[in-house]
Amino acid sequence: MSIDFLQEAAIWLAEAEEDLDVAGNEADKHPAHACFHAQQAAEKALKAVYLVSGVDYPHVHSITELIDGLLDAHGELKKFRSAAAILNAFYIGTRYFQRETGVIPKKTYTTENAVDAIGKAQAISEECRRVFAAAVTANPPQGGAPASASFLKTDRTTT
Repeated sequence: MSIDFLQEAAIWLAEAEEDLDVAGNEADKHPAHACFHAQQAAEKALKAVYLVSGVDYPHVHSITELIDGLLDAHGELKKFRSAAAILNAFYIGTRYFQRETGVIPKKTYTTENAVDAIGKAQAISEECRRVFAAAVTANPPQGGAPASASFLKTDRTTT
């Protein structure tokens, strides 16, 4: 495994963690934005799994597609496919007025939607951190762990 991929994976996990924090902070006041950040957290965490697996990630935003591309090497991710389908809807629908349907994100998404999305993204992210931890253990980088090895933790709570 390339050290560059390992370091980049740690960066993606840090970004995913930040998106989860933003989602948690925005769930009550701006639930549509919280749903979007939950989707982003799951997407970024899954892209980290590609990298720790030694391959570049596909440049897609579909959580389902990202999971499907990892199933041969990480079959444990299959249990997140239904959560992925729900999170996929938050990539565009939470940010843009939908002329065809009249859906206005600010008036459509609720705190309950946000809390559910955050829970799904947290579960996916935690599994991705476990994969990262296993990769670091199996192939420790030369000179010690990367600076962002704090993402080896597996329990996380949202504020």
